[in-house]
Amino acid sequence: MPSNLPRVAHEHHERLIRHVDELPALGDMIGKAPVEELRPRLDETGVFLTGLLIPHMEAAERGLYPELERMLQNRHSMTPMRHEHEEIRRLVAEFERLRHEVETGGPNVGRSVALRRVVFRLYALLKVHLAEEELYVRTVNHGVTEEAAEAMAAALSHAGIAAP
Repeated sequence: MPSNLPRVAHEHHERLIRHVDELPALGDMIGKAPVEELRPRLDETGVFLTGLLIPHMEAAERGLYPELERMLQNRHSMTPMRHEHEEIRRLVAEFERLRHEVETGGPNVGRSVALRRVVFRLYALLKVHLAEEELYVRTVNHGVTEEAAEAMAAALSHAGIAAP
């Protein structure tokens, strides 16, 4: 019986990428759109980043990365991906800080530039990172037992909030 891992991973990737692909439009709004129009988009993005993306990363770190390291016979083979997760977490924290400042103090040029920079950096990093992660999932699916693949699929399928 084939593993559910490729299907679950692909579905989860699609949930993430749909939100990631909206980041450039949000970045373009910052500094141009009125705060009343910007606020809901910032809130939606915040929910995605903290409620779906971060739990996805935690699930990958717990369920996928150790298995990939085992398969690749190198405890540090996933180090670049883990470093990217650290950078994503840093950018998410910066996004949340700036979002709060914009919502409470209103946008100004400095906040707008900083927030745009964070949004576009997240977009660029996530596009590359998620594409690479999808390649890794295909690799791991071919080198694990069905039980291990199903455990990884279960971890990914429960990672984060339901996509709006």
